[in-house]
Amino acid sequence: MAVGKQGSAQASITIDDHGGTPRDITSHVLKIGGLKISQMTEENSPFGMANERNVPVGKQKFATTTIEGNFDSTGTTGPHAVFGTLETLPGDSSRTLVVVPGDSKTLTVEVIATDYELVLTNGKLTGYIATVQQVGLAAWT
Repeated sequence: MAVGKQGSAQASITIDDHGGTPRDITSHVLKIGGLKISQMTEENSPFGMANERNVPVGKQKFATTTIEGNFDSTGTTGPHAVFGTLETLPGDSSRTLVVVPGDSKTLTVEVIATDYELVLTNGKLTGYIATVQQVGLAAWT
């Protein structure tokens, strides 16, 4: 088992499509960012303290995450098939995003897809950018 630094060749990214089927989109991703888990706090310093004191409030925040790569309309695994239909109603199911950067570490979070855009640049491959937002607990295992 590899330990320590990891390269992009060891990474894998899986996310459910709008229908709830897990799709391995690793080969369609060039960049994924904002994999940040934060604990929300409340400033709670009483009179007489010369510094600010923050107290965790028991609520987590996972940063809005963008997933970028080359546009591909492959039937079930291309980004257009996976992100082309966004969640629009309160009753829509969430998607499970699973990111394995390497070394058997796994980040799992429930998300909704909030936008999907194509990026066309003259002289370059057509790209896409999808944005997902937290709706459930994010955890490293």
